[in-house]
Amino acid sequence: VVLLAAVAVTSTIGQRIVNQLCPDPASRPVVQYFDLERYVEGRWYEILRYEQHFEKDCDCGYATYTPQSDGSVKVENCCERLPNTTVKCSIGKAVVSFPDQFPLEGKFNVTFGGPPNNSNYWIMETDYDNFAVIYYCKNISDSKSAEAAWVLSKQRTINPTVRAVVDKLVDKYLVRQDMRVTEQGQEKCKYTAGG
Repeated sequence: VVLLAAVAVTSTIGQRIVNQLCPDPASRPVVQYFDLERYVEGRWYEILRYEQHFEKDCDCGYATYTPQSDGSVKVENCCERLPNTTVKCSIGKAVVSFPDQFPLEGKFNVTFGGPPNNSNYWIMETDYDNFAVIYYCKNISDSKSAEAAWVLSKQRTINPTVRAVVDKLVDKYLVRQDMRVTEQGQEKCKYTAGG
């Protein structure tokens, strides 16, 4: 559901299709001096997203990341289909796109099937606890691309001060009217152990 959480989509069904190629990487902010250990610590809850086929009819979305011995990160994105709270999870793999680069950037190659070949998952901004804004893009033809985006938090909601920071990023780099609010209410979301 999110990042390395919500991430990477192996098909274009349900993604936001745009009539242009993915943006120049220099046109979007990406976290510099990225701290992978802090990022993968704990569970990330989905706050907003572009609608995705694999999340259709899902709320209560969350992602957990587990570092692997080969340097990759296991990505487990889950959501609950309301009202019966049927849990749906997808398991993926993420690798840092440019691990030898200094400063380390929050760019990942993420896949939910097959090898992670492309730098397709960009962490635009994060404070590692209260929020992360993530952007995904994949060219699907010579003139079109498929986009995805998520806003995550290690809490089920974000406070007004953090919301102001997130809103500025969403309004500048994403399409607000295409963002969907993810239900995270305790009365509806049951979550599994650790949530």
